[in-house]
Amino acid sequence: MTDTVRTPINLTDVSGNQNSDATPSAEGSCGCCAPQQATAAQPATEGTVSADYSVTGLTCGSCAGRVSSAIGALDGVENVQIALVPGGVSTVSVTSNQRLDASSIRDAVEKAGYQLTTA
Repeated sequence: MTDTVRTPINLTDVSGNQNSDATPSAEGSCGCCAPQQATAAQPATEGTVSADYSVTGLTCGSCAGRVSSAIGALDGVENVQIALVPGGVSTVSVTSNQRLDASSIRDAVEKAGYQLTTA
C-alpha cells in the first residue's frame, strides 16, 4: 500500500472578483474549472524554508490545484499557497523542511503545464 501525502492548497483571489463561485466565466477559461476548497495557511515552523515564485497561465482553482499537487509532491515540501490572479501572474509560496531547489520547482510547474517566470 502506498502512503499518500497531501499538501494543502491555499488560494487567495486577488482579482477583485467578489463572486463566491470558484468557476470563472467562459471567456479566458482554461476548460479545467472545478471548485477547489481552500484550507487555512499553516504557520512556518523553526527549520523551515519559504520562497515565492511567479507562475503564469493559472486561470482557476483547478489550475492552482495542479500546480500545488505537482510542487507538493517534491521532497520536503510542507505547504503550498497560491495567490491566484486569473490570466495574470500568480504568486506561489512554498514552505519546505529543506533547501528549495528552484530547478525542481520549475520542472514541477512546467510538467503541470504552466510557466514559472521567476525563481
